Amino acid sequence: MQPVSRTLALALIGLFAAAAFGFLLKLMYDMSQSMSYMTRDIASMATDIRGMGEDMHRMGQDITALAEQVNGIRGSVDVMASDMRGMRTSVDRMAGIISAGGKQIQEMNPMGVMQQIMPPGR
Repeated sequence: MQPVSRTLALALIGLFAAAAFGFLLKLMYDMSQSMSYMTRDIASMATDIRGMGEDMHRMGQDITALAEQVNGIRGSVDVMASDMRGMRTSVDRMAGIISAGGKQIQEMNPMGVMQQIMPPGR
């Protein structure tokens, strides 16, 4: 029975070798698929990063335009502040004139003026 057991042992060794070879083939295939997915992901990230760079450039341009607009608004506010100061000065002058006019009217004694204009006896 030795020839049968030797043949059986060789068959078992061959079966184990075939199983190990199949396992290695499956492992290599899985690794190849993983590398393929990883390569695809890295390419996608590179595209995303390139897109982000373009977005950042556009955002930088937008920020520059916004800064220019803010400077324009600041200039307008400065002009408005100057106009408001001028208006306040004018209002203060008008208040002074009105106050002076009121004092003149009080000094004139409007009732006395009216009595002088009206004929006596009425």
